[in-house]
Order: sequence, then structure tokens, then C-alpha cells
Amino acid sequence: MDQSKNMVTILLVTVAVLLAAIAGILVWQNTNDSLPAPTVSTDAPTGTTIDPTVAVAPEFDPETAPVVPADQTPEQFVTGYYEACQAAEWEKAFYMLPTDKQAYYESVDGFASALMGYGVESFDVQPQVVGDGTISVVGTQQAQGMAFPYTWVFVQGADGQWLCQARNMGGQ
Repeated sequence: MDQSKNMVTILLVTVAVLLAAIAGILVWQNTNDSLPAPTVSTDAPTGTTIDPTVAVAPEFDPETAPVVPADQTPEQFVTGYYEACQAAEWEKAFYMLPTDKQAYYESVDGFASALMGYGVESFDVQPQVVGDGTISVVGTQQAQGMAFPYTWVFVQGADGQWLCQARNMGGQ
């Protein structure tokens, strides 16, 4: 019986030593600063093709960009967008979005479905900020107890009217 107790003791000690060695190796690997940092390539792998069914956001085109009516400022335009959303005037609001955002939602129905899902409770529009050939306006939606700021960017078209160039999440 003493021999089997000795064997069990030796086996337990061996397992403990192996576990300690594995733990030591893992700790050493996680603290070794000499390992190279992982890199990410933005190049497409050789031999890949572009999938024509995947939508790509269009680049800004002044010819198709939403135009701020002559009797409005960009700030009033953004306020009108949020008012249209609150009134469930989905088509009006959809066509006020920059064309890349229209492409993202794909249709008035897709846009309406997304906004109804957000549960927008209210909005706030800050005074417009005039830059070098641009005007930016931050509009913030309140939904699900959180604030979602969007920065709208307007540029002047060839005829002097303001064009809605971009709407990006995040305030200034």
C-alpha cells in the first residue's frame, strides 16, 4: 500500500510541476515585449475580385447632392430634417440626407424602418459654424436614453447655394 501512495504522490507532484511550467511559459509569452506588433493590410489579397452585389457609398457629387432651399440656412435645413423625422415624414427626411447616407439606407422604407427602430425621442440643433467654404451643424438625436450627435457638413455649389455634403456620427 505504501508503494501505491508513493506513486500517487509522485504523479501529483509531476502534474503540479508541469502545470507550473505551463503557467510560467504563458506568463512569459504575454510579457515579452520583443514580439512584433500585429499588422493589418488594407490591400486586397492577390487574386481577389470585387463583388458587384456589395453596395459602395458614392463619392460626393454636387450635381446630386441635396440643396438647401434659398430661403433657409444650413442650420434651418438640419432642423427641418429632424422635424420631418419627428413627424414621420420619412420621404422628405430621406431626401435631405447626403447621397451616401441615402445609399446606405437604400430606400425610404429602409430609412423609415431604421429610424422607427431607434425610438428617437427628441433632437437638438446647435448653431451653425462657418468654416473656410463650409458650414457645419451639429444635430443631436435623443434615443433610448442616449444622445447621438451628428455633424452635418455643407459646401457651396457653383450657383452659391449650399449643398449637403456629409452627415457623420460625432459632434465637433
